[in-house]
Amino acid sequence: MPDHYELLFALLHVTWIVFAFAFGACAGSLINVLVYRLPLGLDVVTPSSRCPSCDTKLTWRENIPVFGWLLLRGKCRFCKSKISPEYPIVEAFVGLVFAGLFALWFVVSSRDATWLGVPWHEMKPEWALNGFGKVWPAYVMTVVLLGSLVAMTLIDARTYQIPLVLCIVPMVLGVVGHTAHAIWIQSTIGELRHHAPDGQWWTIATPGSAGWGLLGATLGGAIGLGLSNALLAAGLIRRSYADYDEWERDALKKAGIDPEAAQAKPEHPAPRGSRWRAVLTTMVACAVLSVVGFLAVGALGGPPGLGVFLGLAAGPVVAGLALRRFRPDPTDAAEEASAPPDLWIQYPHARREACKEVVFLLPAVALAIVGVVVGQRLGGPITADPVTGQLFAATPIPLWASALSGAVAGLLIGGGVVWGIRILGSFAFGKEAMGLGDAWLMAAVGACLGWIDSTLAFFMAPFIALYVTLVSWAWAGAARRAMPYGPYLAGAVFVVVIGKVWVESGLGFLSGMTINIP
Repeated sequence: MPDHYELLFALLHVTWIVFAFAFGACAGSLINVLVYRLPLGLDVVTPSSRCPSCDTKLTWRENIPVFGWLLLRGKCRFCKSKISPEYPIVEAFVGLVFAGLFALWFVVSSRDATWLGVPWHEMKPEWALNGFGKVWPAYVMTVVLLGSLVAMTLIDARTYQIPLVLCIVPMVLGVVGHTAHAIWIQSTIGELRHHAPDGQWWTIATPGSAGWGLLGATLGGAIGLGLSNALLAAGLIRRSYADYDEWERDALKKAGIDPEAAQAKPEHPAPRGSRWRAVLTTMVACAVLSVVGFLAVGALGGPPGLGVFLGLAAGPVVAGLALRRFRPDPTDAAEEASAPPDLWIQYPHARREACKEVVFLLPAVALAIVGVVVGQRLGGPITADPVTGQLFAATPIPLWASALSGAVAGLLIGGGVVWGIRILGSFAFGKEAMGLGDAWLMAAVGACLGWIDSTLAFFMAPFIALYVTLVSWAWAGAARRAMPYGPYLAGAVFVVVIGKVWVESGLGFLSGMTINIP
């Protein structure tokens, strides 16, 4: 009888995981639409999906995520033109992200869930221990953010631009979602529970019941940003880089290049045979090195999962070196060599534009300082428990206000750190240090995941960039163009979401101290 119930529970879990994958694959199909249409300035709703070659309206059979492409064998049913394999790859990847996080957070047992020497049960966030029925809004906010990051990465890697709508949607969802979730929890069970010391707690870092100063600072900063945007719309302050397009056209004309032809947005090219060869070589290298790593690390007494990870990481590097050595592709090298230099690096007025951005941020900084003073006065005197050291305010902050403050703090800190480095780098080097889209990206991350995770991701991004640079060197020998930083930030967010425990342990090892962030 117990075996019968265990089988039923296993089938129920499999059903949930399959549903999560299907939902994620549908989200991946939407991401493909966004990636294709947003850079071209097309409406994402109308017209309905059509073949880009023959313009025939697609039926529901062609729009089935993943399986539609397989059933069509990668060709349009009407004109037989090739369909890029990017579409099913994106759909399958997003589906695996949705299903994998659900399985890791809500299906994997918290006891003895070790495979390949990796304690998978330790990778779930503590708020997931409350069960899916109580924290599903946090899961939804996380997967929506990750899906948006996939779209941002694909667009940024091609166009060096991040459509703001892909940042605004998860940003608004994070602020509204955390607040609404807290109202629901407070009206039903009071608060979420976990294994940390007693006290107000949420799925992201919050000021707690006594953090009136931080509550005032976050709300003041948000009001200041709203005021800055109102001043910008009224023309009382100037938008930064407003003259860049005009400068770029003049620079192209001086170089003898037609601005219209240079700024035309290319269609998605069909994959060539060399790309398939590269994909196949990479897959083989990853598979072989994963097995080698599994055996080698296991023989040395370490966790075999570490060897598999190292093999997967080394696979693209080895594949690139092998292809360069035995099957060079002169066409790609010629394309890279003939690519024009990135004009945005040559823009000569970066320091002047950075001053405009400082002016834009001044109201937010000033009102945040005012908010600290006002918040502390509203909260009254703060006392500490003599035994636990927990702080108490004369007037405790409601859970919903604390969650709202945590989301807004994540938005301000996540975006503010990147924006601050952008301004300082522009002053120091006289060039645009980081794209403003990167600041919006990290603001969206902070709104959904909180300021701690966004900060961890920001410091993790250089390691992702270093690895990608190594892979690029293995494939091309030397980087010929500046790379956008958004994909590195997005990759770091994925690493933090999936392996936050490992990220904290790695940072602790590098700093020589133990890091334990709830």
